Amino acid sequence: MTFDILIRNGNVLDGIADKAYSADIGISGGMIKSVGNLRGARAVQTIPADGLFVAPGFIDPQNHSDSYLTLLEIPSMDSLVTQGITTIIVGHCGTSLAPLASPEALKSIQKWHSLVGANINWQTYAEYAKILSHYPLGANVMGLVGHATVRRGLLGDQVRTATVEEIAMIEKMLLDSFDAGAIGVSFGLVYAHEVNSSKQELVSVAKMTAARDKILSVHLRSEGSAVVPALQEVIEIAQESGASLKISHFKIRGQKNYHYLEEALSVIDRAYQRGVNVFFDVYPYTTSWTVLYTYLPKWAYEGGRKAILQNINDRTSRQKILAHLSSQESNLGSIFIATSETNPGLTGKTLAQIAANQEVSVEEALLNTLEATATHAIVFDRNLSEEIMTTLLKHPLSIIGTDGAGYDFSYSSFHGLVHPRCFGTMPRFLSLVRDKKIMSWEEAVKKMTSRTADKMGIKNRGRIAAGMAADVVVFDPHSIGSRATYENPYQQADGLSYVIVNGRVSFAYRESVVGVPTGLILRT
Repeated sequence: MTFDILIRNGNVLDGIADKAYSADIGISGGMIKSVGNLRGARAVQTIPADGLFVAPGFIDPQNHSDSYLTLLEIPSMDSLVTQGITTIIVGHCGTSLAPLASPEALKSIQKWHSLVGANINWQTYAEYAKILSHYPLGANVMGLVGHATVRRGLLGDQVRTATVEEIAMIEKMLLDSFDAGAIGVSFGLVYAHEVNSSKQELVSVAKMTAARDKILSVHLRSEGSAVVPALQEVIEIAQESGASLKISHFKIRGQKNYHYLEEALSVIDRAYQRGVNVFFDVYPYTTSWTVLYTYLPKWAYEGGRKAILQNINDRTSRQKILAHLSSQESNLGSIFIATSETNPGLTGKTLAQIAANQEVSVEEALLNTLEATATHAIVFDRNLSEEIMTTLLKHPLSIIGTDGAGYDFSYSSFHGLVHPRCFGTMPRFLSLVRDKKIMSWEEAVKKMTSRTADKMGIKNRGRIAAGMAADVVVFDPHSIGSRATYENPYQQADGLSYVIVNGRVSFAYRESVVGVPTGLILRT
């Protein structure tokens, strides 16, 4: 037998078995051809894996490379591939790059990235997928349709309930996108242009999603004091519609809200026992990366950017906002400005530092920052509990996601800071598994591969077995880990030896191979 690639003598975590085993893996034509004792086989390239783990390529079920526009600007996705990610799913939190009913639709990404210089030459999801297939992709890409993107394309900047006719138009665009390969729909219920979506509209979209056996991915209305009713809302939608529900980047934000964890998990567990197909993704960090305007009361940002600025500059509204911020009992002063494309001089400063410089309260500094950045500010907030994070990582209904985006290593603080999870989520999770013994290696790999594939409807990836697509990761369990920090996230992870995407080596540590474009546009 002769293979394109032969991985020799690896300790295989195949995403199926409950125990690792020693085996060789033969790869040809982009597929895994054989797993076992391949002693007499030959190959164009042989990879010695003695003492190393060999696993299916990691699948990122919560990726924002599209909304940060790096999917178009840095399609090699080096920061993702070098941490072992071979497939990403984009289109989350209500926002996607297609379909675009009008130029207004693209404004849904403004909260994350400026539209200046964006080269968008498609309207439908089919056109988007076709054009993207010609990009030199480092990893495979699958996409959801953002509800806010579709909604904003039809309603523009109007923040109101959609009419029956508009709901029908939304459904038609979603169905066309499903036919073109989209794997589901996402809601971003915390954001300005979905916050007023009626239950009728949400259930209608969810029913159509369920009828096509697609995924519903939801950013909850609240991850703080109202997290339990926020969960109850989306679980009710899933139960009424029959949709498979993924809760995006599940967390409990703010120390005063940590006590809601038990009740929140009880809501999820009871729903699962009732037959609701609910699960959630989680990242192994205790600092969130979020949009600054979401700290305002919802009424203050329901009209989008223009309304936010009007409310900040209106004396009465401003006082109401300040009273709300003061009542939250959160440590606003520690919030760290990560990115502001309109005012980069604020990058790296905390609200406490800004407040001191301006000789105002941190609440005033928050509003001044929103005004100075035209509301475009992305922040780090150390508002999560390590104990809760570990509980969620271990939960049987959790899978591991980055909630990040793909970058290269030349991207610098000139552009702002990005969350280290963009460079180190998967290695960091595996280092926690090793160092804190939070679960077995086998269980950890399933949460990153086969379980994610099953939950997201990915048919031929996430397992090492003959006949599966050849997405494979070879890593050293002793050195696996992340070096990315909040101050310097642009650092390559440790312990990854080889990453194979569609049967070709995309990353090889010792050979300095990084970002070889071997990714494909996938569809369910």
